Amino acid sequence: MASAKDRRSPRVRAALDVFLQTVDGDIAFKTSDASYEGVFIVCPEPLPLRKLIRFRTRLGDSSDELQMLGLVAHTVNAEDAAETGQRAGMGIQLFSLGHATKQTWRTFIDDLYQQNPEARRAVESARRPKVKIRIPNEELLHRFRTLDLPAKRLFLRTPELHPSGTKVTCLVLHPLTKKTFPIPGEVLETIDGSVKERGMQLAFDVDPEDPNLQAFLDETPDETPDTPDDEESRQ
Repeated sequence: MASAKDRRSPRVRAALDVFLQTVDGDIAFKTSDASYEGVFIVCPEPLPLRKLIRFRTRLGDSSDELQMLGLVAHTVNAEDAAETGQRAGMGIQLFSLGHATKQTWRTFIDDLYQQNPEARRAVESARRPKVKIRIPNEELLHRFRTLDLPAKRLFLRTPELHPSGTKVTCLVLHPLTKKTFPIPGEVLETIDGSVKERGMQLAFDVDPEDPNLQAFLDETPDETPDTPDDEESRQ
């Protein structure tokens, strides 16, 4: 499966009975977790990376079997499992699912996400549009920290507009470290005028004193990299 950084949806606990189809017959295993894109099959001897596999499973109380096709994208052997405390097995990236199978699988994962608050929040966050807030210098960083954050809002001049009421993730770009910090937000008002006027009034859903946010604002680099070219600018 994809790495934690690249994964498009979070894993959620899912213990499914799966039957791996081989030339010697079906072999029974269980999964430990799943996502929209794949599953992790617990097994003592995982198959080689990039190995194409077929398996079947049933979801919940359904009597219908799903035929699944996937690729071994990640493995944890017994030695690594003993050292890390993980379970030995292989992450399977699903693909080439028929329309009906894909929809049934997504509905099943949706139900699991609804039962898991942390996973549900992660999915909702991933689906939100991303809005970059580029802070070009330390003076405006100070203003962001002392005025915008306590007020929990700011006006962002940008050509990329979203309708009022849109839930967004604001990616604050630090002027010195060039790192970003995500802040949940909402578009309060959109102004679609000239280049100098066009932008959005944003509201932040954040505690201004959040320790992680404060650490991000306080951070200084060992070496200051070049400022990337960016169309959006902080007002």
